[in-house]
Amino acid sequence: MQSAVTDQVVKKLARRLGTSAQAIRMVTDPKTQNYRVYVQRQGRKKRLIEAPKVILKRIQRSLLDTTFSHGPPSTWSHGFCLGRSIFSHAVLHTRKDVVVTMDIKDFFPSVNSLKIHPVLRSFSPDESELQLMMQLVTRNGRLPQGAPTSPHLANLVFSPIDEAIARSVGTRWVYSRYADDLAFSGHDPVDMLIDTVSEIVLRNGFCIATKKTRVMRQHHRQKVTGLVVNRGLNLSREKRKNWRATLHRINTQGMEAAEPHCPFKLNGFAAFYKGLGKFKEAHT
Repeated sequence: MQSAVTDQVVKKLARRLGTSAQAIRMVTDPKTQNYRVYVQRQGRKKRLIEAPKVILKRIQRSLLDTTFSHGPPSTWSHGFCLGRSIFSHAVLHTRKDVVVTMDIKDFFPSVNSLKIHPVLRSFSPDESELQLMMQLVTRNGRLPQGAPTSPHLANLVFSPIDEAIARSVGTRWVYSRYADDLAFSGHDPVDMLIDTVSEIVLRNGFCIATKKTRVMRQHHRQKVTGLVVNRGLNLSREKRKNWRATLHRINTQGMEAAEPHCPFKLNGFAAFYKGLGKFKEAHT
């Protein structure tokens, strides 16, 4: 009886996602290797990436488009949200006396099946379908960093925590979040803020990476997600210097000669620089 119900649920979900029941059965088979796992290095940082293979990735994108996207993230979330960006996150903290940034440790791996269950419940009252969706969006019982569904689901899981943090800091601090980066700006005593936020995050099954917490006062450089916010949104002096040097090499030696000396990926940084310019132009 259970098998028949499962088959019915698989077929129903397959129709909704525009795929075949066979494809869903294949990617939910524990024997199938559905992810390419590798370590991504960015400077000193190492990050485990679990990238879904083609068929599973297509199914996850369909789930995101047809189902999960109907659940909006919190108003405090700016990462992976339509109409919001790293710039809309950082601009909230410009020209403030004190800026505090905090980082959630192991954000995606901390979002386990227990945390995801209530979010999926809001999309499907059918427990069989819920469990099927759970298999499609998790790996080893947690969100894989690299799946297209993971950022949005992580945002939805964190939404009530965003609300609890915002409620606790009230009007004393401006709060926003970009993925696992929390930012606050205001005037209040900082120790109380850090203790309160750390306690709320811990109570909800996450942890603050305390070594990454930064308190930046107005007479020092204040940075939020890589942008200097003391007097508006700006690149750091080092990034501007590196960018000018790279442009000079491109103009005098060509792209191929400039690439090995570049401290960042040219295409990515060019898009970032262009996006910053457009954002500033639209908000002045």
